[in-house]
Amino acid sequence: MKKKQVALFGGAFDPPHKGHSQVATVVTQDFIDEVWFVPVFKHPWAAKYGKEVMAPYEDRKAMLELILGKNQKIAEYKEVGYTYPTLQYFEEKYPDTHFSWIMGSEYISRFDAFLEGHPQLANYTFYMYPRKGYPLDNLFPNMVGLFGMTEVAVSSTLVRDTVLSGADLDAFVEPAVLEYIHEHALYTQTR
Repeated sequence: MKKKQVALFGGAFDPPHKGHSQVATVVTQDFIDEVWFVPVFKHPWAAKYGKEVMAPYEDRKAMLELILGKNQKIAEYKEVGYTYPTLQYFEEKYPDTHFSWIMGSEYISRFDAFLEGHPQLANYTFYMYPRKGYPLDNLFPNMVGLFGMTEVAVSSTLVRDTVLSGADLDAFVEPAVLEYIHEHALYTQTR
């Protein structure tokens, strides 16, 4: 029996934006059976990258539910969100599924560090989407570049900053996510 092909898309999703939706749609259309969004419960680099103050997990998960497309779902992993342990967890829980990972091109230059800590990651496929300022160059052998995809220029940081400034968010987030942000007064204070 052929294993189901699932790409895990881990991230803070603080908040989820149109770039996240775009990536998941491209991967499900062109490469695999399903994308499972894995919102980070405990961010591994919280202090280093200023993510110690994220919107509550339940809010980020609820916003993700608002953007799910065909063959997409949310998968929970309530541990520190390191890539390899997350992959291991889902492989053990779903042995009839083959897992891969989705990440942005900003990680290509740092992928050696991932492999140093967990050389087993070389056995997984990584779908790399283009991020502004980070070309899809120097891919590792286990990476698939999403070359035909428009560069993802929006970031969750940009969305949060735009909420604070009061500027228009329509280009960045789905209307339902924008409504959720306003209804729950998310991102209204400087972090």
